[in-house]
Amino acid sequence: MKKSVFCWLMVGLILLPTLVWAQAGGRTYVIKKGDTLWGISQRFIKDPYYWPNLWSNNPEIANPHFIYPGQTVRIYDGRIEIVPGTPEEMPPAPEPVPSAEPQEKITIKTMGGSEGFIALDGLDSLGVLVDTVDNRILMGEGEMVFLSMANLQTTIPGDRFDLVEVGKDVKHPVTGEIIGKQIADLGGLEIEQVNADVATARITDSYREILRGALVLPSLPSVMEVELKRSEQDISGYVVAAKNEKIALGQHDVIYLDLGAMDGLEAGNLVYISRLRTASELGLEGEEVRLPDVLLGSAVVLEAGAHTSSALVLKSAAPIYRGDQVRTVTE
Repeated sequence: MKKSVFCWLMVGLILLPTLVWAQAGGRTYVIKKGDTLWGISQRFIKDPYYWPNLWSNNPEIANPHFIYPGQTVRIYDGRIEIVPGTPEEMPPAPEPVPSAEPQEKITIKTMGGSEGFIALDGLDSLGVLVDTVDNRILMGEGEMVFLSMANLQTTIPGDRFDLVEVGKDVKHPVTGEIIGKQIADLGGLEIEQVNADVATARITDSYREILRGALVLPSLPSVMEVELKRSEQDISGYVVAAKNEKIALGQHDVIYLDLGAMDGLEAGNLVYISRLRTASELGLEGEEVRLPDVLLGSAVVLEAGAHTSSALVLKSAAPIYRGDQVRTVTE
């Protein structure tokens, strides 16, 4: 998979190493046509995912996948540093060269877990658990319950639904607008009978205490794997929430974005996660300059709703928070 992902992210280049020992006990490598930060990280420190650190610590590189022949990198103590070149040394960016070979399909195992957030437009399709067969307060696996369904006329025996508890509002970190709700899984149920006003169902799974008032969502299988798809559009947005309301996020965490299918995003798209770089305390006052963003990591989109989506963080170079920016990978 690493080899395939490398092919996806490379800029029509193939590694051709030229290695010499440096006088300071480390070693230097002269960039050849075909190199990428991904490939250099894999070759010299056995970690292809080191490149976000390499990029964010070398702000002179605007494009994380464009480095030019003749440039030098220094490798020592498990780190890689790019030796800055002069502007005269930098050739114009080459035109991408299409590959003659068909691209291999790349599938990423996701471990499921895309649930945890629902957009406001999804609340209209919910049902409610209104009662059970006796006066018990808590309900569990195997018990019969009665549901008030938003779409009772289309509900049939055998339909499966998830029971969820709706939590806090999810507010957009920039606009402050409420865009959805956090939800927690309680269990699952299956419809046994449809009556005039309610549906009769039996609880098939119970993860937490189930009470009257639990909401009902159509049951969807967990996303266990996703096939990578290169985005055709340069789309940018924000991280708006995280599963289980986690604050500091990293590798393998599920995040939620304010982008969806109506914005051009698809399941399988890769996104970079970044943050605006703030000036240091010693920066010159009054200088209106935009510093390069800090690259935090990358994620793959698991599911795309109309204007929101869930994504799995594949790699993080630093903690990720609500309000961090995302942008689709188009190369």
